[in-house]
Amino acid sequence: MIDRLCGAALLAGCLLVAFAPSARAQAARAEEKPERLFLLGAGAYAASNPYESAKDKTGTGVLPLFFYQDSRITADLNGLAVKAYGTDRFTLEGRISPRFQLVDPKETRDYAFLERDVGVDVGGRASAAFGPATVSLEYLADVSGETRGQEVNLDLTLAAAPTERLTLEAMAGLSWKDKKLATWLYGLKADEVGAARAYEFGRTRGAPSGGVVVPSLGAQARYRIGERVYVIAAAEVELFDDDITKSPLVAKKSAAAGFVGLVRRF
Repeated sequence: MIDRLCGAALLAGCLLVAFAPSARAQAARAEEKPERLFLLGAGAYAASNPYESAKDKTGTGVLPLFFYQDSRITADLNGLAVKAYGTDRFTLEGRISPRFQLVDPKETRDYAFLERDVGVDVGGRASAAFGPATVSLEYLADVSGETRGQEVNLDLTLAAAPTERLTLEAMAGLSWKDKKLATWLYGLKADEVGAARAYEFGRTRGAPSGGVVVPSLGAQARYRIGERVYVIAAAEVELFDDDITKSPLVAKKSAAAGFVGLVRRF
């Protein structure tokens, strides 16, 4: 998704892969209580602009990074997760997550008047581990009144550690967004551009009524360069079908983002 891809989830995912314990470390600490983990750092991102009349093909910037985790709570740029139930293979969490975009319609010539403010979503996530693979199912719904929409995300992650210093992950995902969220992300409301130019999912003729499904592919990596310092990197691309590209707002069939950062463990 443009918002997930170009927002906090990509960055938080980098941190999670960077500091997820290896199978060897997990076995060695199986009988120990989970320790607290706190990290600080910064990184640079680049995100393609898929909107019509984009001022620049790519948006870039710098973001601070933080990550805190203990036996029940995880807090980072992706929001707050509270573990309700967890075993070695299964985890159930409650989630509070900000929704924002690093590239939005304001960075265009024709649609700079559109308002896409930060929203807040609440929901839950269930994750199951099967060896090197992890499957997660997440539900989020807006509670801020910004998007007034909902989404369901299904993700598959495969992890590998070629060396003691290097960890890699590959990801594939599907995200369903209801008509309100799809309009906020990819469409144009009648009260924004008038009925003749509007493209509202579930209302405008030709726009699907059941929302949209967006597939994505990604990769993440970390490399330890010292006892407590890590380089992290991630890249992700999502693909848009004709239901999305028919919108006057969206000009490209895909959106991509990449991130490179440096973090220190405290």
